[in-house]
Amino acid sequence: MPLFAHSIVMHGDDAGWGQWLQEHQYEHRQFIQLGQAMATPVLWPDYDLASWEKSKYFERFWLNTHNSIHEQLRAQFGISGLNLADVDLSKNTEFYEWLDAHAADHANLRAAFGITT
Repeated sequence: MPLFAHSIVMHGDDAGWGQWLQEHQYEHRQFIQLGQAMATPVLWPDYDLASWEKSKYFERFWLNTHNSIHEQLRAQFGISGLNLADVDLSKNTEFYEWLDAHAADHANLRAAFGITT
């Protein structure tokens, strides 16, 4: 069952972003657990993707870490995707383009794991 119900959030909505981060973390943990349960277990890092600070340094660190995880997940299943670290989340258009690319990535990963509604 998908755990990431609110994959879209309005730019600048701090409460919405907090909910997005939490549900996003739940889904990443679900991916990790499913990887551990595979016939040949796969161990992916369990980074704290729910934490957030409003600073460019932290945002850059979070984006790079998060992108690294997505690259590892996609590689496992032969899924292609965009560099999710290549964004300036303070820019409205880039934020929404990133959200769309990210939501597509998670949809592809859910399909690869066999997670359905």
